[in-house]
Amino acid sequence: MGLFQPKRPDGTLVPTISKFQELMFHLMRGRNESAIFFHSKVILDKTLKYLKEVNKNVEHKDKLTLFHIILCAAIRTIALRPKMNRFVAGRRLWQRNRIVFGFVVKKEMTEKGDEVNAMIEFDAFDTLDKVKKTVNDHINTARHGVNPNEKDIKFFGALPRWLIKFIFWFIRWNDEHNRVIYSITKDMPFFVSVYLAHLGSIGVDAVYHHPFEVGNAGIFIVIGKTHKEAIINEETDAIEIKRLVDLKFSFDERIAEGFYSGPSVYMLNNFIENPELLEKPPELTDKMLDKLMLDKYKEGRFKREKERKKKEQ
Repeated sequence: MGLFQPKRPDGTLVPTISKFQELMFHLMRGRNESAIFFHSKVILDKTLKYLKEVNKNVEHKDKLTLFHIILCAAIRTIALRPKMNRFVAGRRLWQRNRIVFGFVVKKEMTEKGDEVNAMIEFDAFDTLDKVKKTVNDHINTARHGVNPNEKDIKFFGALPRWLIKFIFWFIRWNDEHNRVIYSITKDMPFFVSVYLAHLGSIGVDAVYHHPFEVGNAGIFIVIGKTHKEAIINEETDAIEIKRLVDLKFSFDERIAEGFYSGPSVYMLNNFIENPELLEKPPELTDKMLDKLMLDKYKEGRFKREKERKKKEQ
């Protein structure tokens, strides 16, 4: 990889990429000009029955929701499809060293209710139950406790306009030159694996989310409201009425080609339609964990790399 390879606190440089992919970083320098959009319809008949069954005799605050299932499905997909946890910065490709999701939390479900951003780190082995507990704890903190993102907004928002402009220029410049100031960016929702927007929770249809040019989030998923739709059964040609949810994706095309990202979306859909698959942790081999390059498993990865090199010698 060379002697003077750049380093970042939020990712590891991907050592080998194709020349075509490398050229793409120069042809399409920003995330908006690199964005591709994908619309997916997920059939919820099985999922809603599952939710009804698991939520029997459960208090409202502890109920499993469709959002929990979609979020867990996305985490599981990243665990099994590690290229979906990459980002482009400084015209280079990086493997993110954490699985982090960002989404907006309304303090009150009204038009006047303040919005705060929640950033949550998850583990590759997380299950539905674990995701539910983690999300509920963070949402409760965001609504009633001290949220780091909310504190940052109040602090920076009170600064003079010229200073705000300079700070964001400074963040962009450092990010582009792989000199990320982690103490500043660690609570910014633009530096995440996936940014989720649950418009269905306020009764709105899914739309395509714009990518942020600040930060390095390369995947945006918007969840629409559930609705009924006439679907043609491909096996029988019969018209069936199904309960669906629309998911709309915005991808940074430079992260992974459609040959990889397309099947990843279908995997995500399958997990949502069959949530029982998320009750147990995934079976990840050492090789699969190595490809994820997560910080929490770094020590084991380095040990295995040393062992492999010894065997090769």
